[in-house]
Amino acid sequence: MKNKVYAVLLSLTLAFGIIGCGKQDGADAAVTVEGPKSEEDKMKKYEEPITLTFAKAEVVTNYPAGSDAQNNALYQMWEDVMGIKVENSILSASDAMTEKLQLAIASDEIPDFAVVDAMTLDSLIKNDMVTDMTDIYEAWATDNLKAVVGQQNNALFAPTISDGRYMAIPVANTLGDSYPILWVRSDWLENLGLSAPTTMDEVFEIAEKFTTEDPDGNGEQDTYGLYLDKDLNGLDAIMAAYEVYSKDEYWVKQDDGSYIAGCTNPEAKIPLEKLANLYEIGGIDHEFAVKDAAKEEELIAAGKIGIYIGYFYSPLMVMKDSVVNVGADWTAVPMPAAEGYGTYKPGVNLNVYGYIYAKKGISNPEAIVVMLNHLCDGFAVPDMDDGNNEFYDKFNELASDPEISAAGPNNLMPFQMQGNINWGEKFTEAIENGETYVDGKNADYQNVISTELSEEMSWAWKKVYLEGYKVMDMDNVRYSDYTGAPTDTMSKTMSLLNTQKLTDYISIIMGDQPVDYFDTFVETYNSIGGTKICEEIKAAME
Repeated sequence: MKNKVYAVLLSLTLAFGIIGCGKQDGADAAVTVEGPKSEEDKMKKYEEPITLTFAKAEVVTNYPAGSDAQNNALYQMWEDVMGIKVENSILSASDAMTEKLQLAIASDEIPDFAVVDAMTLDSLIKNDMVTDMTDIYEAWATDNLKAVVGQQNNALFAPTISDGRYMAIPVANTLGDSYPILWVRSDWLENLGLSAPTTMDEVFEIAEKFTTEDPDGNGEQDTYGLYLDKDLNGLDAIMAAYEVYSKDEYWVKQDDGSYIAGCTNPEAKIPLEKLANLYEIGGIDHEFAVKDAAKEEELIAAGKIGIYIGYFYSPLMVMKDSVVNVGADWTAVPMPAAEGYGTYKPGVNLNVYGYIYAKKGISNPEAIVVMLNHLCDGFAVPDMDDGNNEFYDKFNELASDPEISAAGPNNLMPFQMQGNINWGEKFTEAIENGETYVDGKNADYQNVISTELSEEMSWAWKKVYLEGYKVMDMDNVRYSDYTGAPTDTMSKTMSLLNTQKLTDYISIIMGDQPVDYFDTFVETYNSIGGTKICEEIKAAME
């Protein structure tokens, strides 16, 4: 569960307020970058060390003794392995980074590189502040890096493209962090003689039985079939079973080339009606609309909810207390499609921490790719076969230090990236072979095989890796058909549109409005900005 702390979120006013800033000195000067002399050169160490300035979002609170965000063993490791000294010219808590970057952009004093979000990158591109990385990336990136950031037919690059050129490089995160998993009370299934669901229709049938047939055997109808909270966490995963992609800012291209907001797809009426029926019989907490996740999860800990849509790591975060409190057990089930629909494909955001730019005019823009190469091959998808990866060896050596491990070695680095490794399969194979060590994820593996953890923690670690990971199909996902920079209307109205969707969806689920009210929602949504945004997207994509 890596902390996603590097994609810096700028306010809507920043996105447009900085347009028109002056260019930095020397920004028009062409930079000639030589290609690597060999494949080995792509993993080079600069013989004459270079220094690059950086914007670091600080999240570590328990630094090893004598260390801080600038002076720590992981920053020193980058210098030792790569000959690149990273200097934090901007250091800020995540929630204060917006103001810091706003001032830096407005004054043409951005760092040499940073990992930023799509909105920030768009502003940097419009102000001609970043280096065209197309040829540099093509020449310098290792095959591993190209495979990781080029996944899903280079979809991760979409926000970086300007006039057909890559103005930054995506810093990939694992799809696993956002891939939904159906967690079902397996003890309740057994109590009622039920099998795990294989279609979304069966999910609703089981949720109804979990509500009406006393699955906990206490003689009372006091259980809820399905988890929902005020933010409708889990709903998007249900909608995807009907090929409806209702996530915020998710745009779907139509056959005629036009676009719609995924949440306005009329097929959404089907799951909304099923949820309304489940709510009516008491299968969803009648107070869900006023409870945040932390409050609603109290019902899980108390053993009162039977189906939870979460992620591979949910046992550690959400369900473990129910194990010790009521003896619950949960099983990970692949999210199923509804009957009559194709293979289940969840709608996911681009799996990136952000986009790494090189400031226009710096002397060694290829160093950005060199850093990514080392991080990819030695951390995200370590090449564990050749036994000759210095980054990998030194990282794991440092990570074994208790103080560094407690602080999070990945968070002590300037930035991190992740590949789509299925660690569940690797852990299962290691256990079957009696192995006591797993390259690349050994700390978690030790928790999985430990005999010294508490009952609930031992249960949770095993569920995470031996069940949760193994039911994800990361080759089948669905991205939004538009992932570029926010359009004018999107930046002005998206918050209002998201609130409208949430309000109207909840009103239908709670029965305050009939299912056909969905048509009114669509009219309202489109009238306050949806239609205009889709027109702007179509124009931008032509």
